[in-house]
Amino acid sequence: MDARESARGVQGAPNLSMNWEQLRRCVGFRIQLEPIACRLDEYGRELPPENDDWVVQDVSNAGVRVSNERTGHATTLAPDHIHHFTSNPDRSRGGLQFGFFVLHVQVFLRGNELWVRPNARPGESVRPPAPQIEEKWVDFRYPSDSGLQSKLQAAGYRIAWCADNRLSRRTDLEGWEIVIEADNHGVLSKFRLKDRPADQTLIRKRYG
Repeated sequence: MDARESARGVQGAPNLSMNWEQLRRCVGFRIQLEPIACRLDEYGRELPPENDDWVVQDVSNAGVRVSNERTGHATTLAPDHIHHFTSNPDRSRGGLQFGFFVLHVQVFLRGNELWVRPNARPGESVRPPAPQIEEKWVDFRYPSDSGLQSKLQAAGYRIAWCADNRLSRRTDLEGWEIVIEADNHGVLSKFRLKDRPADQTLIRKRYG
């Protein structure tokens, strides 16, 4: 039976190039995904990639159930999500088997959420849309008067105003990040202060 005939027996997927019987032998394998799962922060901004192993828990007519032991995410990859499987013998030792799934989809992770989007070619990554972040111009006391300062302090942050000509140093080298908050309508904003010789941006950094 060729791959196409095998695929037709699984939820009627006519174009699956992966032999389903071979996938059934992958239960227990540690699999790396191609493309790598795209991690997003709470605002939808892309985080640095982590090429995690996903454990193949089960293979059924519904698809391949995989879980990420590091993040706790789990999902079922449908038959038409997987283009092919490739082994990784250099990592397969000590009783553990490793490999790769080349996918027709991009996996996205944000917090506890997981979803997929189709890609143009097998294994090709899909970049998330850039989040729209507005500039909210405020006065010096806005963070304390609005309750934003106490909210961030309770979450373990200290905040500060930073002149824009020093913003790159603070965020790139000193561990600070720009404060971004969603309003009651879900609109994301960063907080700006008119000043001389340079305008300022509200930033935050975890205590310790």
